[in-house]
Amino acid sequence: MAKYSEYDTEPVYGAAARLLEHCLQGDGSLISDEVTLWTLDNLENLHKLFVASPDDSARSFTEKFRDQIKPAGEVICRLAAEVVGVYFFFPSNVGGARKKELVGEVLGWVDQKLPADGVLAKALSQGIGSGGQGYNTRRPAEIAFIIEFAIAWKRLEPSERNVAVRDPWQFMEVVDSVEGADARQVRHMLLHVLFPETFERIASRDHKRRVVSAFAQLLNADAPEDTDRCLLAIRNELGALLGRQELDFYWSPLVEVWNDSGVVEDGFATLDALRHKKQVVLYGPPGTGKTYRAKRVADRLIRAALLNELGPKAYFEQVSTGEIDTAIKARIHRLQLHPAYSYEEFICGLHIDGKGATEYRLGFLPRLVDTIIEEKSDLPRVLILDEMNRADLSRMLGECFSLLENRGEEIALPGRDSSGKPMTLRIPMNLFIIGTMNLIDQSVEQMDFALRRRFLWVMCPFDGEALVSAARQLWGSDRCRVEWKRVEGDFVRLAAAASALNREIHNSSLLGSQYEIGHTYLLDVVAFLKNDLGPGTRLFLWAGDGGARRPVQQTWELSLKPLIVEYLSGLDSRSRDAEVARLAAVFLRAPSEAN
Repeated sequence: MAKYSEYDTEPVYGAAARLLEHCLQGDGSLISDEVTLWTLDNLENLHKLFVASPDDSARSFTEKFRDQIKPAGEVICRLAAEVVGVYFFFPSNVGGARKKELVGEVLGWVDQKLPADGVLAKALSQGIGSGGQGYNTRRPAEIAFIIEFAIAWKRLEPSERNVAVRDPWQFMEVVDSVEGADARQVRHMLLHVLFPETFERIASRDHKRRVVSAFAQLLNADAPEDTDRCLLAIRNELGALLGRQELDFYWSPLVEVWNDSGVVEDGFATLDALRHKKQVVLYGPPGTGKTYRAKRVADRLIRAALLNELGPKAYFEQVSTGEIDTAIKARIHRLQLHPAYSYEEFICGLHIDGKGATEYRLGFLPRLVDTIIEEKSDLPRVLILDEMNRADLSRMLGECFSLLENRGEEIALPGRDSSGKPMTLRIPMNLFIIGTMNLIDQSVEQMDFALRRRFLWVMCPFDGEALVSAARQLWGSDRCRVEWKRVEGDFVRLAAAASALNREIHNSSLLGSQYEIGHTYLLDVVAFLKNDLGPGTRLFLWAGDGGARRPVQQTWELSLKPLIVEYLSGLDSRSRDAEVARLAAVFLRAPSEAN
């Protein structure tokens, strides 16, 4: 069973059961027992109005949806509202209030309301798991898929539907028969909410692939080919191995093995890039958590290798004793680079010995390589070069420059050691390198092109979900009389305000993408809000009209504004003040957390 989550999920599963029974098997409604909505004719009309007649204008989704659907009248509007409700069943990264607001807005086009105590409203109050930032931006395509699946379902013979509704794998085949199913997150969401005992609460095809890859040892030689069946087999094996069924691949001790970033979107993971190239650079604006992510990726790389070497049973036994954490820490090496860091410190250089004579001594990298060779282990070691663009990399790397492309080859270093032996260097296959770089200090385009090709480059932009997650951790780090769930919606809106600010900075003729604000610059708001709490506080970060309250204003005045002023220091005061005022107006007015 994959129902376990940090959220109150039962209302969602209850609504999903009603969807299956009343709307898919029957022609009824999610909201009312008195109307018929989910008929083939109604769904085909909705498809004609929305899916077959896309609106590619730059307006918001709601504006375009209204103009497409509202003229069709009450029945189609009510059906459209319920389809939007189904789209919002799963994602927890959109606030419950906003979900209800959007569904209610569609119903309001025909003077209907969303019953506050109804099945659908209760299901929209929480969520099951993150849909990622891209789920909202792809909303038209995801909603279109729900409509197309429902049409395909209604066109089945009753006998076929009766079989599929009782067999999750037959149901999956119906879902996958719809064109484009493989590219739609709602495909995975629907399967989970309708059959949570069979399908994981994972909304990403790529996350599913990574889980199966990480735990492949648990699969038999005759394991099924499709990912979802493999996941179920892995879950069953892990349950027996760990002696408990309350497992979730997004929870410890499982998540640490496979998830290097937390990002839900499908794509080439940093961990995959590192395994392939053996050296990557995480780059982006300041404050986007690049160092934290580098450590996390290094941790995941080593954990996965330890799981593979030890086997699942021994691995999880050593997780419980802390031995795995100790082993990982010993295999991660971090250097904080700066302009004075030199070739002599990193590779080798002349030093004065105790007798006043000069001698060549190996630098940090060759000593690390010697340790790896003496260890005689294939387990990864990771070298993190923090803020690598602050040093003169071409000089600092020296002979290592060519060895990054020629792993295992040996090259002579200048001079001999104290015993007269020639000094050499080679980079072992199990040494991985992760660099971090702030765009504000030096752009990627200015890096040596020969150096660029020796790394894969992973962009680390502002991450609204990371902001909310970090704020949640800080909120729970000490006792607070206000529960996190009461303030979470305001932090989601803060992330939306920061995203809006970054869009303006990105498009600004005076700034640009390299000056976007990282999410760590906003975390002081947690302390500001805790200090602002008083007896009976009901408003937290935002006022009822959407304006910023004092904690957000303090964050702007003490953290963001001074940074932006510094970025604009080369401008005349009038232009600078006008740009700062324009950006302040964007940030200090909370947008909705979903469009």
